Amino acid sequence: MSASRDSSIDVLIHPVGELATPYVDSGSAHGKQMGELRRVKDAAVAIRAGAIVAAGPAQSVLAEFRPTDNTVLVDATGKLVTPGLVDPHTHLIFAGNRANEFIMRCQGKKYLEIAAAGGGIVASMKATRSASLPELVRLGKSRLKNMLHTGTTTCEVKTGYGLDLESELRMLEAVVQLSALQPVELVPTFMPAHAVPPECDRATYVDQIITTMLPQVARQYLADSEGRLRDLFNDVFCDQGYFTVDETRRILEAGAKLGLKPKVHADEFANLGATSLAVELKAASADHLLNVSDAEIALLAQSDTVAVLLPGTSFFLNLSEHAPARKLIDSGAAVALGSDFNPGSCHIFSLPLIWGLSCMHLRMTPEEALTALTINAAYAVGRGDRLGQIRPGFQADIVIFAVGQLEEIPYNLGWNPVSMTLKRGEIVAEN
Repeated sequence: MSASRDSSIDVLIHPVGELATPYVDSGSAHGKQMGELRRVKDAAVAIRAGAIVAAGPAQSVLAEFRPTDNTVLVDATGKLVTPGLVDPHTHLIFAGNRANEFIMRCQGKKYLEIAAAGGGIVASMKATRSASLPELVRLGKSRLKNMLHTGTTTCEVKTGYGLDLESELRMLEAVVQLSALQPVELVPTFMPAHAVPPECDRATYVDQIITTMLPQVARQYLADSEGRLRDLFNDVFCDQGYFTVDETRRILEAGAKLGLKPKVHADEFANLGATSLAVELKAASADHLLNVSDAEIALLAQSDTVAVLLPGTSFFLNLSEHAPARKLIDSGAAVALGSDFNPGSCHIFSLPLIWGLSCMHLRMTPEEALTALTINAAYAVGRGDRLGQIRPGFQADIVIFAVGQLEEIPYNLGWNPVSMTLKRGEIVAEN
C-alpha cells in the first residue's frame, strides 16, 4: 500500500470514517468497473511532497508512517474522504449573465428559439468581447473559489465567448493567468468553434479558425519559448444550428496538426454523427450525448474516448430526456460527469449537486458517479496518469466530506457537504 520506505510525511489524514476511491491500474474505468471502488472504514492517508505515499486501513498505514512534530494532522473522524473532484467541461470565462433567458425558459421557450432570437452564445459574446483581461481574471477567480469550496480541484476551461481572434486569445490568457493565481488546476480548451459570430458567414469563419486562429494560438501558447501550457485542447460544437460534421473534422484535424488535442460537443440537440467522428479522431472526450445512437455507444465502448455527460444542463434546460448513462455504462463505455458551468444553459458549478442529479436523472449509482467525477473525468482532460485516485504515487488532491459514507452525497442534494479540500497535499479550502 505504500510507495516508499522513507517514513517521513508532511500530512497525515487520520482518523478517516470512510475512504472511497476508484482503484484502476491502467486507463479509465469502463462499464461495470466504474462501480468497483475501494472502500475502507477506519482509514488513513499519508502524504509527502504533494503526493500520496500510503492509503488504506489505518493500522497498516501507521505501521509504516508515523507523524512528527512537523506533520500536519487532519482529523476526518466520521467523515468521507475521496479523490479531489475533476470537472472536465466548463465555460467559466465569460462576462455578463443571461438571467433573462432563464426566465424565458421557465415560460416554455426552447434553447434554439432563444438563440435564434439573438440570445444564447452570441449574447454572451457581446459582453465578453467588451470585458478587459483583468475583469475576466477577476470574474474567473471568484467562480473558481466557489468551485474549490465544493470540492473541485481540477477544472477544464473553454474559450468560446469571444468568437474573434483578439477576444479568444484574451480568454485563453485569462485561463493562463488564473492558473498562477489560485489553487484549482486548470486545463485549457480553445473553442472559437462555439458558434458563428453575427459579422461572419459560416464558410468565412471556419476558414478564419483554420488559417488564422489555430496557428496563432499554437505559436503563442504551445510553441513559445516559455512553454506556458503543458497541453491545449481544441473543441467544436458539432450540432444542429452550429457546426457540421465536415466543418468539425476540418477544424479538429487542422488543430491536431498543430498539437491541439481534439474534443467534441456531440449530439446534444440532434444526432449528426459527431460521436462517431470523435471516436475516429481519437478525441479525449465526446460531451453531452443526449442523442447518441446505439451504434455510437458501441463505438465508445471499444475506444479510449470518454463519454462526458452533463446532467446539470438537461436539468437546467428543463428537458424531459437526459443522456443515456445507464446504456453507456452497461455497454462498457467510460463515462465521466461534468458541470458545463456557463452563463446560459447551465449556471451550476457544484459537482456534489451534479453527483446527485446523475443518480436521480441518469440512474447512476453513487459509486459510478464518484468514478465519473474523478478518474474518468481526469482521463477526459488528459490527467488520468496522476489524478483521480487515492493511491501511492498519485497527486494528493483530496476532498473531505462532512458525511459518514458515500451514499450520503447524492442523498443530501441541495447543500454543500464538503468540509475540506486539499490540493497537492495542502489545505486550500475549509467550510
